[in-house]
Amino acid sequence: MKKIGVILFAAMLLMSCGDKTAAVEEEVVKLDDFKDRLSYVLGSMNAKSIVGNDDPNVMRLDMNLVAKGFESNLNDEMPSECEETLKKLFGPYFQDFDSTYAEAGAECLGRLTGFAFYRDMKNLGGLEQIDLKMAVTGFKHGLLKKDTLVADAEKQQMLENFIKDLNEKSGKKMMENAKKIQGAQVFDNGIVLQTLKEGKGGSPASTDDVKVEYILTSANGDTIQSSYEMKKQPGAPQEAVALKLNGGVIPAWTYALPKMKKGGKYRMYVPWELAYGEQMGRESLCFVIELIDFAKEGTFVKEQPQAQPQQGMPQGM
Repeated sequence: MKKIGVILFAAMLLMSCGDKTAAVEEEVVKLDDFKDRLSYVLGSMNAKSIVGNDDPNVMRLDMNLVAKGFESNLNDEMPSECEETLKKLFGPYFQDFDSTYAEAGAECLGRLTGFAFYRDMKNLGGLEQIDLKMAVTGFKHGLLKKDTLVADAEKQQMLENFIKDLNEKSGKKMMENAKKIQGAQVFDNGIVLQTLKEGKGGSPASTDDVKVEYILTSANGDTIQSSYEMKKQPGAPQEAVALKLNGGVIPAWTYALPKMKKGGKYRMYVPWELAYGEQMGRESLCFVIELIDFAKEGTFVKEQPQAQPQQGMPQGM
């Protein structure tokens, strides 16, 4: 399975964006320790969700007001009224610009970004590791594209390490709690399997195809993907999801699906090593899986024919 989505720290980018940026008041900043550097980097990278695309309409906003909004909404209070304000500012398709709402819209854009940043940090257990005031400074510098106190390569590395550290901590906590669930099966490789509804059919082999319904959540309980929700999209297929256990899913699925029975429903806790590994920042995951059906390999998932290389062209190009 491919995990969709989940870009950490990206704020609600509801807008279209442009030409010139109103100046943000500059200040002398010293990054004395790692916490300061990390906080500055996280703030500056959040600013990229606003100015990173150089959208002309967004660039017409007063960045002082954007920064003010960000700083004022570093809390749990969702500024729901701001979504309507941004619609008035940028139009129903976010391609217009009504200057009447420029000031309120600029502050609202900052508030929504501040709320999303604080919420993500809190959910991931990262608030204690950062200084919010320094994050605000990094955000202001990022809006001006003058966030040069930390080199780009170091920013990327710091962010990756920070995410990995938070993911490992939250994953470890989830797995420890899962092992305490009464009646759950705990396997030597770390997978924990809880039966929610006992199936009455047989079990697939590790090389079979399966049809399933599933909900994927993070270690913190946030829903990442749901086959039930995907069916609600216009024109979406209504049948169960077909997957091949032999090379078409993460290792945990290949291991655990053969331990399930057709018609059953299970909750599977997966350590990061058997999920997407380093590729997804060492994120442990939880799946709720309904095993609808199974059959021999190639029954539900047909192999795609490989294009034949043109004469004289080397293989693999």
